[in-house]
Amino acid sequence: MAVLDAVSADIIAELAAVVALAIFARKWTWADLAKAKKDFIARGADIIDEGYYKYKDDKFWVQTADMPRLVLSRKFIPEINNNKMVPDGTLSLTGALKDRLLTKYTDLTHIFESPLHNDVCKIQLTQHLHKLIPGMHEETEYWISQKIGDGCETNAYDVMVTCVVGIISRVYAGTGASRDPEWLKTARDYSISLFAACIALRPYPAFIRGWVAPYMETQKKLKEHLDTAKRQFSPIFAERLRLADAGLIKEEDKPNDMVQWMVDAAKGDDRDPDRLSHNLLFLTVAAIHTSAAGAVHALFDLCGNPEYIEPLREEIRETFEERGITMAAWNQMKRLDSVMKESQRINHPGVLSFNRKVEKPLHLSDGTTIPAGTMVTIPSSSIARDPDIYPNPEKFLGFRFYELRMAKKENAMRYQYTSTGPDSMQFGHGKLACPGRHVVGAVIKDILAEILLKYDVSWPAGTTQRPKNVFSGEHIGPDRSQKIVFTKRVADKTESKTQ
Repeated sequence: MAVLDAVSADIIAELAAVVALAIFARKWTWADLAKAKKDFIARGADIIDEGYYKYKDDKFWVQTADMPRLVLSRKFIPEINNNKMVPDGTLSLTGALKDRLLTKYTDLTHIFESPLHNDVCKIQLTQHLHKLIPGMHEETEYWISQKIGDGCETNAYDVMVTCVVGIISRVYAGTGASRDPEWLKTARDYSISLFAACIALRPYPAFIRGWVAPYMETQKKLKEHLDTAKRQFSPIFAERLRLADAGLIKEEDKPNDMVQWMVDAAKGDDRDPDRLSHNLLFLTVAAIHTSAAGAVHALFDLCGNPEYIEPLREEIRETFEERGITMAAWNQMKRLDSVMKESQRINHPGVLSFNRKVEKPLHLSDGTTIPAGTMVTIPSSSIARDPDIYPNPEKFLGFRFYELRMAKKENAMRYQYTSTGPDSMQFGHGKLACPGRHVVGAVIKDILAEILLKYDVSWPAGTTQRPKNVFSGEHIGPDRSQKIVFTKRVADKTESKTQ
C-alpha cells in the first residue's frame, strides 16, 4: 500500500531517511518500491483520499509515482504560509520543481537559476492584464470561428487547447506568434514532451541518467521544441534588447507583451536572447493544458447541467452591454466565475498541490520538526470534496460560490475563481500561489462567454452523462476523446454588439 504511515512527533527525526525507512525498517525491497509507484499511478486519488480521512488532522507519507512525499493536513496550511512561523527560504517551490522535472537532464537548470519567469508573471502580467483583454478576445473570436464556425460536432479538448494556445501566444508576442503554425504546435506539445521525458528517465538510477538521456527520443523532442522557440523569438528578443540598450524606444511606445516585459526585467545572463526564448517556452508548461482542461471541464459540466446556461447568457449579455470587452466585465460576471470555480473544485487539476521542498528544518506547531530534503504536499482534491467543508460535495452546484460571495460582504473576494485559501488550494496558496492564475481565469472566462453567446452546447447522440475524468497518479484530466455538439445560435440584438 502506498500510504506508509502517520507521522508522529516522536519519530519525525527519521523523515529524511524515508526511502531507507521504507526499504529497511519496513523490510521493503526495490521491487516493493516499484510496485508502490505503479499502485499510485493506478490508484493515486483513492490512496490520497484514504490517507486524508485516516490522518485528517495529522500527516502521512505516500510513495508517489516519482518520489515519497509527506502529506500535510489542512490544519497546517495557515502556519506554513506564515512568515514568522516559517521564515523565507524554508520551503521552496523551485527546489520541488527542480527535483520533479529532473532539470539537470531536461535542459532546465538555468531556467531555475533565475526568478525571471516567475517574477514577470507575478508582477507585469498581472499589472497589465486589463490592457490585454481586447486582444485576447480578438484571438478567442478568431480561433473559435476557425474550429467551430457555423456549428459542428467536434472534439472538445482540441477546440479548447487550440483557442488557449492562440490566446496565450497573443499575450506572449502578438499575432506574429499567435498565427504561426510551427510555434503553435511547439507551444501545444512542449509540456507533453517535458513530462514524457521525466517519465522516461525516472526508472534509471540517477548516476546513469546523464549517459542515457542524450539518446532518448523524448530528449530529441525537447531540443526540437527549444530550437523552434529560438527561431521564433530570439531575433525578436535581440532587437528589443538593442532598442532598449540604445535608448531608442520610449516607455509609451513599448509593445505590451511578455517579450517586452522579459526584456525590461532581465538582468545579467538572463539578457541572452536564446535564454529569454527558453524562458518563454517554459512558461507554456503552466499556461496551456491547465487552462484548456479547465475550459473543457466547465463545458462538460454545463452540458450535464444545462439549467445553468441561460442564466449565464443573461449575465454575459448584460455585462457586455454595460462594460464592453474589458477586465471590469470579467470581474462582474460572478455567476460565470462561480461555475468555473465549482467545476474546478469537483474536477481538480491534480490530487496534490502546494508541492514544496524543505530547504531548512521546518518546525510545526505540534512539535514536529521536518528535516531538510523532505518533499511536502497538500491533499487539495480531498479537501475540495470534504463534506465537512463543502456540503453535498459530489454534486455540481454551479452557483455555490456565487451564493457564498453574496451571503456576506467579507466573502466578496474570498470565493472568486482565482482566490486561494486552506479550503481552495487549486492554485496553491500564499505568496507562492500560481502567479499566472489571473490570466488563466480571464482566458477560460473569455472562451466560455464567447461560446455561450454564439452556440448551444450539448452531448452528441448516445451520450447521456458527463464522461468520467481520467486519473493517472496525481494527475486528473477530462476525457480528451469526448465530443460536444456546438449549434450556432441566432444572435439577439445585444449579442450582436459583442461580435
